[in-house]
Amino acid sequence: VRAELGEYLRRLRAGEAVADFAPTLGLVSKKERIAEGGEYNLSGERYRESGTRHSNWPVVSLGEQGVFSVESGGTPKSGIEEYWDGGVPWITLVDLPAGDFITEITATQRTISEKGLRNSAAKMLPANSVVVSSRATIGRIGINRIPLATNQGFKNVVIKDINRAIPEYVALALTKLVPTMQAQASGSTYKEIIKSRFSELRIPLPPLEVQQEIVAEIEGYQQVIEGARTVVENWRPQIAVDPGWPMVEIGKTCIVNPRKSELAGLDESTTVSFVPMADMDEDTMYFASKDCKCLREVGSSYTYFKDDDVLIAKVTPCFENGKAGIAKGLSNGIGFGSSEFYVLRPSEAALSEWIFLCVATPVFRAWATPRMTGTGGLQRVPRSVIENYKIPLPSLTIQQAIVAEIETEQALVDGNRELIERFEKKIRDAVGRVWEDADR
Repeated sequence: VRAELGEYLRRLRAGEAVADFAPTLGLVSKKERIAEGGEYNLSGERYRESGTRHSNWPVVSLGEQGVFSVESGGTPKSGIEEYWDGGVPWITLVDLPAGDFITEITATQRTISEKGLRNSAAKMLPANSVVVSSRATIGRIGINRIPLATNQGFKNVVIKDINRAIPEYVALALTKLVPTMQAQASGSTYKEIIKSRFSELRIPLPPLEVQQEIVAEIEGYQQVIEGARTVVENWRPQIAVDPGWPMVEIGKTCIVNPRKSELAGLDESTTVSFVPMADMDEDTMYFASKDCKCLREVGSSYTYFKDDDVLIAKVTPCFENGKAGIAKGLSNGIGFGSSEFYVLRPSEAALSEWIFLCVATPVFRAWATPRMTGTGGLQRVPRSVIENYKIPLPSLTIQQAIVAEIETEQALVDGNRELIERFEKKIRDAVGRVWEDADR
């Protein structure tokens, strides 16, 4: 590498042609290309123009003796009290949350005893093994930072040769194989990938220093994602209420569920927007329709609304989840949707955004939930509850200023959502490059 780099620099300094310079251990890329998108990523392979690869990384199976060992888990008999709560860490699926990319496991929710360990199929795994859920929910991946055992719903990769593989890299490589695991799973009650098939899964195994570079790159991306996700998950629009503002019942400043008679005389072939409950986002101020129908298809059976109306779910669990929004860009300004929405049409004294910010909140949900009616799993907010709920109603000027500030914050939060998507793609691309560089 040093010799090739030295020759390239010598040619540049001597004013000799470099267009035909083709290193065997690296590549030449234009600075402008590296600067595209403002990333300045110096991972060289992404700039290779041809399909030629000079790296021949071996591909090894998880059952490769001397490199890995695949171990299953087990569960002590539940009826024997002395097998449980004995301080031996023992993981189940709950220890690998669905939202984690790769879980770092430093503690477990449940423990078993040494006697339970000896009298079951569970095995102690050394720290820094890779655990993979392999039954029912297939493909959650974690690295145990402490010695522990797992239940039978896991296949676990113990690294035998630390000079050949690091757990962080192995876990990343296995994320690429989750669809393969799911496709190879079998079973009538619960799908499961058996140990022999899991052991046949193969991953590229580049040199240790390359593994470390890949891990460092992806960990950097993951830190950005975690920071952005913290913003998205924790931001909620807040109104600092002035005690001097009048408090007004919603029913006195909004029409609740406007009458369909407003559409009398409209041609039944008129195209209108259609918004089922599933298309409504949670904790998002605006929504756009994704489907259109003609008026005759929806006019009699669905809830009617117009542009700038506020919709809020009235039935469990959608109400608790915060399904609500302001209609924008409806076809012909008209929409229809689930009968389980309330439609709020503000008077001239209130902005649609202000009404949304007052009702699509945890405060309103906490107030309304005890007043819901119905039995079992299907409860509804009565119309009288929403009509009688009092909201602060300052002047339109104050409403506009507060709404503008919150919309600015919302734009920043949306930018973080986009950041998450972009960096998740970077992770997929980085993992994909590992496989592209493998010696097939």
